[in-house]
Amino acid sequence: MKKLVIVSTKVAGGKGGIASALQGYMNGLDLKGIPYQVIESHVEDRAVLVTWFIAFWKILVLSFKHRNQVVFWFHCGAWFSMIRKFSLAVIPRILGCKTVGHIHSPTFNRYLSKGFLSKCLVKLAILPYKELVVLTPWWQKLLLKHGINKNTIVSPNPNNALYCQIAQDNNELLTRIDEHKKSFQILTMARLIEGKGVELVINALALLPSNYTLIIAGDGPLKAQLEKQAINLSVSERITFVGWAEGSKKEALLRDVDILCLPSTYDSFGMVFIEAMAFNLPIVAYGWGPIKDVVTDDVGLCCSELSDKNVSDTIVKLSRNLDKYQRNGAKRVLENYTPTVVIENIVQLLD
Repeated sequence: MKKLVIVSTKVAGGKGGIASALQGYMNGLDLKGIPYQVIESHVEDRAVLVTWFIAFWKILVLSFKHRNQVVFWFHCGAWFSMIRKFSLAVIPRILGCKTVGHIHSPTFNRYLSKGFLSKCLVKLAILPYKELVVLTPWWQKLLLKHGINKNTIVSPNPNNALYCQIAQDNNELLTRIDEHKKSFQILTMARLIEGKGVELVINALALLPSNYTLIIAGDGPLKAQLEKQAINLSVSERITFVGWAEGSKKEALLRDVDILCLPSTYDSFGMVFIEAMAFNLPIVAYGWGPIKDVVTDDVGLCCSELSDKNVSDTIVKLSRNLDKYQRNGAKRVLENYTPTVVIENIVQLLD
C-alpha cells in the first residue's frame, strides 16, 4: 500500500468543516492501521509564506524519496486555498506521485457558474490532480455538467469517533417522544458570516409564537449585527448567544435542544448536520444542491426558498411531527458517516 500524505489546513484545534471532517478521516485511518503524515498548508497564527515554504519543502523531499509510492491528498477550500494547493501539487505530479484533490468549499459551485474565465481558472486549479474526491453525488454531477471528466470518488465527510459513539448510544436508546410538547428550543450553530442564514432564523423567530426560543452558537464578524437585529425585532429576550461551542459545551447543546435550524447557502455538505444526527436531533436546512443529499426526509426538512416565512413554516411543520424524525439520525450516521465506513473510499486511492 502506498504512503498517504494529507495536505490541509490545521486539523488539531482548527475551526470549520474541513478540520472536523479530517479528524473523522484520521480516526478511520488509525482504526484501519493505515500510516499517514499531515502537512499543514495553512495555519492561522503563522505567516502564510513561512507555512507555504515549509509545506513545499516537505512535499518536495517526500516526492523525490517515494515517487510513485506516495499519494498526496490535497484538501481544497476557496480560491486562496485552491491556488495554494495548486502550487504545492504541481511538483509531486511532475515527479510521478499520485495527487488527489478533495473539494470541500461551496464556492466551487459559484466559480464554475460565474462565466467562461472563472470556469477556466477552476479547471486550471485542479489540473495537477489525477483524481478528485467530492462530498455527495450532487457534486459529482456538477463536475460532469461543466465538462470536468477526471476520475471522481464520492466520499461524504465522517463524524469523529466520539460522535459515532454518541450515535451508537442514541441508536440503542429507546427515545421517549413527548407528544404534548408545548415549547420548542431551536439551535443555530455556525460561524457568524454571510451565507450561513443565521439572520433568516432570527427573522423566522419573530414570526413564531413565544413558545419558540433560539440559541445561537457561533462567533464571527456578524455577531454584533445579529444581536442588533434581534433587538430591533423585539425577540432578543427569546434568543441566547452562547459564542463558539466545542467539546462538552457543543455536545450539551446538541443533546438538550429540540431542533437544529441552519438554512445555509454556504455549506458544501454541512458537518453540523451529521453531528446533529448523532443526537437524533431533527434538522431544518435549506435544500440547495448537496444539502438534499445529506438532510434527507427521514432526519429533517429542507426549506424550499430563502424567506423568513418559509423558514418559520418549516420549523412549525417539523415541530408538529418531531416523532417522525427523532429516531432516525443516529442510525443514518452509523450507516453512512462513520470513519470506518467512509475511510474505505480513501483506501481505493492507496491501492
